[in-house]
Amino acid sequence: MLLSYGRLDVGELPGTSQADVLVGVEGDFRLVDGGRVLYEELSFPVVELAWSLLRWVGRGERDDFVFDSMSFEELGALTVRREGGGWVFGSAFAPECVSTPVSWVEVEAGVRDFGRRVAEDLNAAGLDAADALRDI
Repeated sequence: MLLSYGRLDVGELPGTSQADVLVGVEGDFRLVDGGRVLYEELSFPVVELAWSLLRWVGRGERDDFVFDSMSFEELGALTVRREGGGWVFGSAFAPECVSTPVSWVEVEAGVRDFGRRVAEDLNAAGLDAADALRDI
């Protein structure tokens, strides 16, 4: 399972507040499982997703994750749900496509890696990743 993105766009930010960066920085998002693309979305709020996922794994609770984005009217552009003995990734926009189950350790590692890559790219773009990804 891989959370990835490309073409991070920081071009039209109205400001540099945490809210501006969470909603205004987008990338072309892909959810991939073993080479199979499960969900793909252009101009996706990848910083907001990283912020939400990092908060979710940081709480240490093992509830399901449903992305509640300020950029989408619908809930669940990305979901991580407990299924059987593992966790599956999917999207409400492609409900027929879910990942193969993975362990919690793999979920946490994938989320932290995604968050690290987003932070590196924000810093490289001259934005303060620590501020953008901080807990409110």
